[in-house]
Amino acid sequence: MSQYSTYQKFFSPEQAEPVLTVLKENGIPFQFSKCKTVVDNVIGGDTSFDNLYELKIAGNQFEEVNQLLRQKLEINLSDVDSDYYLFSFTDEELKEILRKPDEWSNQDFGLARQILQQKGMVYSEEELKELKSERVKVLSRPERVKRRLLYGGYAAAFFFSLIGLFIGLAIWQTKKTLPNGKKEFVYDYMSRGHGKLIFIFSIVMLVVGLIFNINALAGLIGFFGSMIYWGVNIKF
Repeated sequence: MSQYSTYQKFFSPEQAEPVLTVLKENGIPFQFSKCKTVVDNVIGGDTSFDNLYELKIAGNQFEEVNQLLRQKLEINLSDVDSDYYLFSFTDEELKEILRKPDEWSNQDFGLARQILQQKGMVYSEEELKELKSERVKVLSRPERVKRRLLYGGYAAAFFFSLIGLFIGLAIWQTKKTLPNGKKEFVYDYMSRGHGKLIFIFSIVMLVVGLIFNINALAGLIGFFGSMIYWGVNIKF
């Protein structure tokens, strides 16, 4: 089976229950737990929150789960409170939800589609698939690492090698999960090359620092040993 990847995050188990119920009913394996460390690619600049819960499923089942949730969570507009925030959205803002479904819940996606349909703007399944395909292409494009982080990484490699090690590894190897479940490197080829160099330099500096400390320690032991030796000889 494909490796488990983060499908969605929730603020509480109660918020996740409708999704978990659909997964259980359809026999889809999943992992649901409180995030151990709620820091989503801090180096990449993502926002993080306390006390989040994480739902993971196999990467090759993202599409299947998306379809199941949209079918199961269909809601009649007449059943939704009139003050629900989507009703205040402009047509362009509602279309934006359809263009970026990964940023919204399945419920909001379905409601946005229904509101637009009520206004005479109908999106077929093929059109929605095309919008999603375009969105995946945009999200799959690798980023160029920010210069401030790059310079900081090189500086850390020389002066704070352990920190440089983690920064270099993050730039070099960090991946993101796309809405279709596939994983791609966050940074572009050149940025990852810099990350690899930072990682290597950090290791070299750690080794040099270790050797230097051993030599310094040996020197100190030798120095104090000599002092003790000559002190004893002088005394006697």
